[in-house]
Amino acid sequence: MAKVRIRQRGKTWSYSFDAYTLEGKRKIVEKGGFQTKQIAYDEGVKAFAKYKGGDIRFSSDKITVVNFLNLWLEEKKDDLKISSIQTYKSLFATLSKFLGNVILQELKPRDVNSIVKKLQKCGYSRETIHKHLKLLKEVLSYAVYPAELISVNPALFIKVPKNAPTNIIKREVISKEKLDSILKDFPFSHPFHIPILLAYHTGMRLGEVLGLSWENVDFDKNEITVSEQLLYDNDIGYYFSTPKTETSYRKILLDSKIVSVLKKWKVFQTRNELSCGGNYLYNYEAKDGTLWGIPKCQIPDKNMKYRKMVCTTENGSVVKRSQITIAMRKHDTNFHSLRHTHATMLIEGNAIPKGVAARLGHGDTTITQNLYTHNTEDMQQQTVSIFEEILEKMSFVDNTVDKKPSSL
Repeated sequence: MAKVRIRQRGKTWSYSFDAYTLEGKRKIVEKGGFQTKQIAYDEGVKAFAKYKGGDIRFSSDKITVVNFLNLWLEEKKDDLKISSIQTYKSLFATLSKFLGNVILQELKPRDVNSIVKKLQKCGYSRETIHKHLKLLKEVLSYAVYPAELISVNPALFIKVPKNAPTNIIKREVISKEKLDSILKDFPFSHPFHIPILLAYHTGMRLGEVLGLSWENVDFDKNEITVSEQLLYDNDIGYYFSTPKTETSYRKILLDSKIVSVLKKWKVFQTRNELSCGGNYLYNYEAKDGTLWGIPKCQIPDKNMKYRKMVCTTENGSVVKRSQITIAMRKHDTNFHSLRHTHATMLIEGNAIPKGVAARLGHGDTTITQNLYTHNTEDMQQQTVSIFEEILEKMSFVDNTVDKKPSSL
């Protein structure tokens, strides 16, 4: 390879080649100490190939943290799910606002700590700050090794402030009256009706509800199998993804009321299909997981998998998560509160926490009890009633009645 130069220096050999920084400046990469000319040349070819393949160790002496974040993601993306890439992009966008043009090699622990405090000041929750800090630690760890751009990870010992709020998102227990009001705006024929009822009756997440196919609804067992979710990416649109965690793969038993509604909805979908004719949209999953809505009259690619979705509009297209999110916001609530409500109702009804956690797809009952249940008035009344029953079973003498005060 002519672009790799070889020369002898004393008794050893070295290689060199021209590289260019991210700013377009020329730099010479050189390494010596090789015993023979051939070894030096072979190692030079390997190094040059790495440089051409985008190895940042050869391409920049000074690189901004923001640019390094993007290079890190580019190198990792083949091993990541689309949903993870989207999450990282979102976190990077926030971090970029605070990092500006800070050079990676000049980033100090005090700078990282300042970013954490700014995130808190902007109103981010403890959990969200932790996600940003965790990712920054991982990326900067990569900058230490194998990138070898810095010697110490400046984020290593930075922690989330103890006084950071634990929960920013409004979570409420939706009353029966409020649910009736919401469903009045979205009656049975409305595309939002079924997603709302499913979340209320099962505690499923929005992505799980929208990603539900009829093949995962078993009317013989009155059971739903949660095996995927439907998510959205700005670049590729809607796509199918695996559930949030391993424990999110689960089977949920259905109550008779929601079963009855789902059976009626399936018939209603068939009527919509007949009404639309060839223009009715069939939903397909491409090999990369992306969702495609194709008119019934058209023939899809042979590699596409037909997905008969549960939550659809009149023309067969899937319900858009952005639209239902906006709709719930107009009722001064959010879709996730339906999940909270379901969990709280079960706990109030003395359901076993482990059973509730399994229904929600949690591996730890602590998460269920701390995040997805609420200290409602019914719970408080239930607690004092239990204590009164305990007192009644106890045998002791009441010395507070008709007892004269002792003389001093």
